[in-house]
Amino acid sequence: MTGGDAAHDLTTAIADAPPPGWDDLWSRTPDAEFTQTSLWSELAARHFPAAFARWHTVRAGDDLLGGAVLLGRARRGLVRLEGQVEGTVGGPLVRGDLGPARRDAVVGRLLRSIADALGGRTGLVALTASGHDRDRVAALAPPRTWRRDDYDSAIVDCRGGLDQVGRELWTNNRRNERNRGLKRGATLHSGADVQALTEWYPLYEAKAAQWSQAPVPLAFLASLLEAAPGATSFDHVRLDGAVVAGHVGFVSRGRLVAWQGAVRPDLVRTHFPTTLLYWRNVMTACERGLEAVDFGGCVGRDTLWDFKRRCGAVAEPRTQLLARSWYGRAHRRFAGLVRGSAGVGP
Repeated sequence: MTGGDAAHDLTTAIADAPPPGWDDLWSRTPDAEFTQTSLWSELAARHFPAAFARWHTVRAGDDLLGGAVLLGRARRGLVRLEGQVEGTVGGPLVRGDLGPARRDAVVGRLLRSIADALGGRTGLVALTASGHDRDRVAALAPPRTWRRDDYDSAIVDCRGGLDQVGRELWTNNRRNERNRGLKRGATLHSGADVQALTEWYPLYEAKAAQWSQAPVPLAFLASLLEAAPGATSFDHVRLDGAVVAGHVGFVSRGRLVAWQGAVRPDLVRTHFPTTLLYWRNVMTACERGLEAVDFGGCVGRDTLWDFKRRCGAVAEPRTQLLARSWYGRAHRRFAGLVRGSAGVGP
């Protein structure tokens, strides 16, 4: 089947709610992410400020063959449509039973439909692809429209079990920090404990402010824990009964994604809450029979990457695809000029 033949009967559509067959498409897509489920997308649209969700679909007749769900948010006068939320992964969903030519046609038509959403105040669309076909997806994105950015995520392999991770993957200094933190009274916990999440949230807000980032809304995090306790977790560390560290995580592609985290900074060098939190994440993955922990993206080989590496992490590539309208490009240039002029005296 040629490329033209493979695409001749394909139609695209955009919906404001999960279209019929979406969750079936998700279940039939290899490497589908939890962040692409109807549950995640609807909760995100409900709880993020001024947010909305858009489902782009590709069909042949009544058969849903592919799609992508994007979260729309306005920032500084610019509407961004993103397949990922605050560092998560979200690329095209395509049924796994399609042949190569048909699959390429669906992805190509989907990328075109998403790029066509640019215009007016909608200045940017973004997708992040992982898994075995990320290079193929990127190759189908026309470079005149889409820009490709590659980065790594830190993955700890848990298939050998907890003892193997601690004995063979963690370095001596990480094991020593873990042991000292536990001996000094810290305790490790996991579950869908919304009360503990609420107690921890001010630590997270303070960290987000330190990095000049808007925190993920507490209502969204709590709703995830309540709606999907089997697919989410709040791993946390307590000292003298108080929550001093936490990671909101979720299960995706057979892995625990340690997503939003924060620790009490005054305890970093005495009780090592970050190390304890990472160990609790590994424990959770092993207890649930998951293959790995995904500790998130790293740009370059900085101090954070070195910390994750000493916790047994290896790099796994990810690909982000970005498309900007003329308004989005102008907005970006103007923002760069403002940043470049900041602090310049008369």
